[in-house]
Amino acid sequence: MKLSIIIPVYNAEKYLKKCLESVFVQEVPLGDYEVIAVDDGSTDSSLKILEDFKEKYHNLNIISQKNQGEAGARNTALKIAKGDFITFLDNDDYYNPDTLVKALDKIEKGNLDILYLAIHHISEEYQYLNSLPHLSNGEVFLGLNHERRPFPATMYRREIIGDRLFPLDILVGTDSVFNALVQSKAKRVSFSSDLVYNYLVRPNSLSKKAITEEGYQGFINAIHILDEYKNQHFSPENKEAQQYFDKVILVFVTRIVELHILPNLYQPKYKELKKLLSEKGYWHLAKTIAEKYPYFDTSFSKMARHQKKLIFKTKVYQLLQKLKP
Repeated sequence: MKLSIIIPVYNAEKYLKKCLESVFVQEVPLGDYEVIAVDDGSTDSSLKILEDFKEKYHNLNIISQKNQGEAGARNTALKIAKGDFITFLDNDDYYNPDTLVKALDKIEKGNLDILYLAIHHISEEYQYLNSLPHLSNGEVFLGLNHERRPFPATMYRREIIGDRLFPLDILVGTDSVFNALVQSKAKRVSFSSDLVYNYLVRPNSLSKKAITEEGYQGFINAIHILDEYKNQHFSPENKEAQQYFDKVILVFVTRIVELHILPNLYQPKYKELKKLLSEKGYWHLAKTIAEKYPYFDTSFSKMARHQKKLIFKTKVYQLLQKLKP
């Protein structure tokens, strides 16, 4: 079997039909791909919609389980996926026509490990909003040298995933860690601007989860996982690997700073983060953070004073604007 399409499903009755239709109208022969839809404890009519599609499309495999979150649902599907290539589709997103057949053709003919698709942002009314900037279109790079792309608009060679699963101890960003680890081992990675994955932009609870204590701990866990993987698979002399993982870890460091330290100028988390980065050899990333948030790399007191001054100036400016005739 050529392709496994993994769709985690949770209370998606409003969007699921369009999502599934976009898969089954593709020009890929039914015998060449499977769709693994994991109903992750839905309480609406999502399971019924899946069962209706199952009556028409025998290559749809439905799995029902108690709610484990997207990572758990994807892991359930990964363990049984039979395709030579794997891709993921969120239950409210959809493909443009012919995307999958062209993607398979490109990844096979190019002997690629990973193929990134273009991402179009779509409103809840299914109106085009914008697109993410294109990467190096059609060029092939080593995984450590290719830009990473937001998950899940990605097609992976099954061999490059191996037995890798999504970390369950990361509340927000588990897909980023999965993608980063898999890409780091890839030899041939490319991007195609004419293959479109439509990403539905709608309010969700991810931002709310990110600011919780569990979200914070997940960011810390992500740093540990990335660092441990780098040390296990790459030598300290591999500068490309060091730079690659610096960039990924910086994503999670920035989230901690912006969501858990700066809003309330919370010193304990600053100290905890500084200790972690210093012990793991990543304190040099603090200089990058300091380019946006001055004095972060010096001391908490200096950074906090600077931030308080900025807040005060902003309030004064807003007051003056209100007093204008």
